[in-house]
Amino acid sequence: MDKSGIYLITSSKGGVGKSTVAVNLAFALALSGYRVLLADCDVKNRTLDIFLGYESGGMFDLADVSDGRVEPGEAMLRDPRCDELYYCTVPAAGRYISPQQAARAAIYSADKIHADYLIIDTPGGADFPLGVHKVTDYEAIIVSTTSEPSLRAASITADTLFADGVTGLHLIINCYRTGRGERRIVPMIDRVRAPLFGVIPYDEEMKDGQELGRPAAVIESAVSPEAFYNIAMRMTGEEVPLLSGVKIRGRARILRREDPDDEGEDINDRTAPDTEEWDE
Repeated sequence: MDKSGIYLITSSKGGVGKSTVAVNLAFALALSGYRVLLADCDVKNRTLDIFLGYESGGMFDLADVSDGRVEPGEAMLRDPRCDELYYCTVPAAGRYISPQQAARAAIYSADKIHADYLIIDTPGGADFPLGVHKVTDYEAIIVSTTSEPSLRAASITADTLFADGVTGLHLIINCYRTGRGERRIVPMIDRVRAPLFGVIPYDEEMKDGQELGRPAAVIESAVSPEAFYNIAMRMTGEEVPLLSGVKIRGRARILRREDPDDEGEDINDRTAPDTEEWDE
């Protein structure tokens, strides 16, 4: 498949919402008409099957594909709610598969179904993404919340991947709470040193729904789907607002670095629309 369609959802820290982001971005892309393979490669604690409601499904995995025991079609599940979304996983704890084996098997499987995008959920730490980079190029979406430990982990992740040659780095700020106590976004971007891909608002409905295998995209009362859809469209190259779906003060400043030596520097490597319309 086209390597520009491979995205690793990553962070050196667990508990920041990598799996939540992976599931909802895959759903947003698939419901927008793109064929997506969502691969759970969290070898330490796979959870995508729970978030998707697939706990009782699937007999084979990427290790079976890698070893040639089964064809990819036997190791993939097709989501009954969306014909364009497919799912595969690494083995449960106790059976080892290397990052290189998992990546090759996932890419081979994505090729077999002619997928437009391969979304890979990774374990905490940089070992897995670094191992994958040995066999293929990819875009890395680094997930962080607004907490100090999470931002530190995101910064370390970005530095580590960039040093290893991964240049397609993006930042998603997850579980952003609006209100008087909100933290400013610009310092977070500067801290991680990766272009902002989007901000996901805190969504209690999404949190409750994923325990029941219901992604935010299929929950009418959820507040986060718009943010996921806009990030998904940015993944496809469309020019859409970074911050649609979440209320943040001073939106225009978030899209421009406050650098006296380089006024108005665009922090994103894609052309941004006029930011004035986003100010509140």
